[in-house]
Amino acid sequence: MNPLNEKIEALGKGLGAAQVGFADLSGLPDGLNLGYPGAVSVVVRLSKGILAQMDDAPTATYFSHYRIVNRLIDEITLRVALALEEGGAMAVAVPASQSLPSVKGENPYRGLFAHKTAAVIAGMGWIGKSALFIHRDYGPAVRLGTVLTDAPLDIVAAPGKSECGGCQDCVKACPSMSIEGTIWEPGMERSYLLDAHSCSEYMKEAYQHIGRGSVCGLCMVSCPHFRKNLCALKKEK
Repeated sequence: MNPLNEKIEALGKGLGAAQVGFADLSGLPDGLNLGYPGAVSVVVRLSKGILAQMDDAPTATYFSHYRIVNRLIDEITLRVALALEEGGAMAVAVPASQSLPSVKGENPYRGLFAHKTAAVIAGMGWIGKSALFIHRDYGPAVRLGTVLTDAPLDIVAAPGKSECGGCQDCVKACPSMSIEGTIWEPGMERSYLLDAHSCSEYMKEAYQHIGRGSVCGLCMVSCPHFRKNLCALKKEK
């Protein structure tokens, strides 16, 4: 492995990342990579114990955990970006959770860069019918971070294929009926998978008592790729 890849991977994991991947963004449509040919994709695992407490509704503990993990990701990606810049590269740490101001005619639920794009291209998983990233080892129980960079990293472009098959568990679990049940394919727009407006509005109405900007997560905990991981942990105990 490229010594720089090894350095960045060790740094990310030392700060709490479960996995660090490297993605070739040069094949993305104009503008989507913000002018950067590569990316470092950071995966942080969510707590199985906290997720296991969720049944038919998110918990206040999950809401707090979600925000704490986002702060951890922002710290990791900032440290990675600064390390890359110390070596002479340019780098941008994309915020873990940030919605840009909407412009008329544009998607109001978008960030600076889609973290899932880098994670998929790096070969770490695929996009589920829920529009969540499904990690090969941890299922959807992860949060993602991204550092866009022109650093001379060894990068790959190896997007995986969906392994959701005929499963409809997330579709059935969604209280807002926002999930279309469509099999994801590389390059597919999110709108074919999820009605983001319906999802967002339902969360605001149903879970405001948990906290401002609350999140749901029921599609995540219903996913067999999460449940099999949780069962494996219980067996180990």
